Amino acid sequence: MKKRSIFTNIFKERSFLRICVVHFTIFSVLLLALYLGFIFIYTSMLNNSFSDMDDMLKYKSEMKDDKYADIPIGNFKDCAFIVFNEKNKVLYSSTKALKSEIKGTDTYMIENYNSNANYSITKYKSGKNKDGYYIQRCETAKNGTVYSTGHLIVDKNLKKLSGTLFTVNQLTKAELNLMSGKIIDAHQDEYSVTKYSYVNKKNKSRTFIFVYPTFTEDTYQDAEKDIVKYIPIPVGMVVLLILLQTAIFDRSIRRSMAPLNNAMISYAKGQPEKVDKDAMPAEFEDVVQNFENLMEALKKSEEEKDKAYSDRQKMIIDVSHDLKTPLTVATGYARALADGKVPKESENQYLQTIYTKCITASELMDELFTYAKMEHPQYKISPVEVDFHEWLMAYLDNRAEEIKLKGFILKTDIPDDIEVANIDLGMFPRVIDNIINNALKYNPIGTTIYVGVKEHNDSIIMHIADDGVGISKEVGDRIFDAFVTTNEARTSGKGTGLGMSIVKRIVELHGGTISVIDLPGYSTTFEIILPRVFVKQPIA
Repeated sequence: MKKRSIFTNIFKERSFLRICVVHFTIFSVLLLALYLGFIFIYTSMLNNSFSDMDDMLKYKSEMKDDKYADIPIGNFKDCAFIVFNEKNKVLYSSTKALKSEIKGTDTYMIENYNSNANYSITKYKSGKNKDGYYIQRCETAKNGTVYSTGHLIVDKNLKKLSGTLFTVNQLTKAELNLMSGKIIDAHQDEYSVTKYSYVNKKNKSRTFIFVYPTFTEDTYQDAEKDIVKYIPIPVGMVVLLILLQTAIFDRSIRRSMAPLNNAMISYAKGQPEKVDKDAMPAEFEDVVQNFENLMEALKKSEEEKDKAYSDRQKMIIDVSHDLKTPLTVATGYARALADGKVPKESENQYLQTIYTKCITASELMDELFTYAKMEHPQYKISPVEVDFHEWLMAYLDNRAEEIKLKGFILKTDIPDDIEVANIDLGMFPRVIDNIINNALKYNPIGTTIYVGVKEHNDSIIMHIADDGVGISKEVGDRIFDAFVTTNEARTSGKGTGLGMSIVKRIVELHGGTISVIDLPGYSTTFEIILPRVFVKQPIA
């Protein structure tokens, strides 16, 4: 049957992939719009929490028209302004308190906006002027040179000691603060202050003084706290968007799959009907055809149908149960990476997790393939004669360091006169690997693992045991069954419930048996019995 390109299916009207792409695109655009909208609002609110003279100069037209009431000072949190005329009389004040905090005679002490001149205030820490202040008026030339245009020295009580900067003999704390570019209000809250001198449209001099919150870490955090309380709104909108998009997507999928679903329902009722292929997504045409072929085949043999259905359901349930977890994790992490929700420093960790889960899923499928292959009646092994003592000792020597590093104790009892055995060197090590790996995985550190071999009549008997947590009798009776879904019985380390079934099949292919027995001193013991070869052959 001809295969279609994935890109071809996207543009087909009857396409499952097209449905997915359309819904994903719509959802992504809406989510992006919501995100950008929130960022815009968040930034605007944060900017409004920290204003400066640049924000006021956006209303320069109102300032030059003396229409100060038209300036929306309420949009700027905790800000205020006051305007003086050329005679230092108050023309307008946005708050009554500001009139008492700043006088017209104080304007010369306030730094001018974007001026190349400023006051430098230094506090004496020692000497005869200790706790006094050295006040200097500095100006910066166009070439970058800074020079002084006057200075003033005051004592700790702000009384003038020397200097020509001001004619007054006594400064107030408020005046010193104004020279520092700040105001301390009645609540001891600190605000920054700056002025803008200009000429209005009637050629009258004006001094516009702007007072705004001082930008500090504390004020920034307070502003963020005020904004954070609105976060539940976008979060709720995202949740609502997800629920709405999920409902719409679910409805679209159900509608596209309805013909196939209806055919299955009619078949279950014993009234099979043809599937309307024209109403099905293009990707499912092969599925529909296979389904119809299956129904035709099942009509020929009801008994074969029941068996095939039972086996199929059992296989799907058991395998999907074990594949669901790694694939769900890998899919979720991949989606997070695709959506750009993963911090840059965590991307490698997410990719490593996806890789690990994919390896797990691959191993599960390999286990299933191995089991199916071994169950085929024509499957054969390729045994060779080996000195079982030498072979087993070499195997354990290779694993001894690993067992020791994991905190386990390896104890052996393998006589050097053990006879030759016929084993498949590619398959039989898996038997011992599986049992030892389970012991390492499911037992605590310090557990002793015992491997012993003895001969009895025409058999070689091997015991692999441990003194760990043990397994219950119920699990021991079922441990070699295929597709055991009880979590306690999943002792293969692979998670499919096939590991011990494969072990048993390998042993049987060697003409032997395996069982769980009781061995004094150990909680779990596997006994493997293999045919014994009496006449040793030269071993290359």
